[in-house]
Amino acid sequence: MNLNSWITPGIITSCKRKRELYKELKNNNIAALASYYRGYAKILSRVIREAKITENDQLILNSHNKVKTTWDIVNKESGKSKKRGEIQAVNVEGKKMTRQQKIVETFNEYFIAIAENVKRQNKNNFINDDNDTMDSHTLLWNKLLLTPTQVWNGNAQQQKKLNEL
Repeated sequence: MNLNSWITPGIITSCKRKRELYKELKNNNIAALASYYRGYAKILSRVIREAKITENDQLILNSHNKVKTTWDIVNKESGKSKKRGEIQAVNVEGKKMTRQQKIVETFNEYFIAIAENVKRQNKNNFINDDNDTMDSHTLLWNKLLLTPTQVWNGNAQQQKKLNEL
């Protein structure tokens, strides 16, 4: 979607003419010229509005995904940008990192450390089940891995397991 595809050569010419009228009005404060300028500006605003509406209607009409195109137009007109800002630099322990690969590795190390700390803190939550040792998260996951027939067959034991979750 071209950002200014609605701008025609006629609109460009009219904008230049409006600018010339404005400069002339500032130099010569004539009431008739001021009235003409206001009328010209009002007509040009309507032409620009209609050109934008026509362009947007064509974009939506020719689109395969009309909802997405409509939201793209809304975001464009409201000045919102799709661009997500990249992290340009990160301070880690007083050192500034600017290389993208190093920033990614630092974030990965940080989140891996969080997972390891949580696992270390939960070591006391181990459950002994048939001589196999597993933590509470693994046990919960195994409880959730029920097939639909086990859930829907009305078995009282299965329903009790679901209620315990």
